[in-house]
Amino acid sequence: MIEMDKRVYEKMVAIWSITRIPQLQMRPTVANVSFVWARGEIAAVPFTVFDELAPIEIVDLIEKKMEKNYGINAKQYRANHSGYLADPFSSQR
Repeated sequence: MIEMDKRVYEKMVAIWSITRIPQLQMRPTVANVSFVWARGEIAAVPFTVFDELAPIEIVDLIEKKMEKNYGINAKQYRANHSGYLADPFSSQR
């Protein structure tokens, strides 16, 4: 089962930590990865593309498809990461 693959699992955890799109799910098939949410399908991408893209790139793709297909600005669902914007080396100066 592809969704049990460690790389796939970690990538999806990263995606879910970036966005809070309601009921966002990943549904793998033989060749594609489909993303669906509360209102239906968002996008399907070949697994090779999913594997090559970084989580933030996948979120960008999902957001663009939601804008196109549903007229919704999905950036409103982005998680607040303002606490992570501090310089991680500031305490070493």
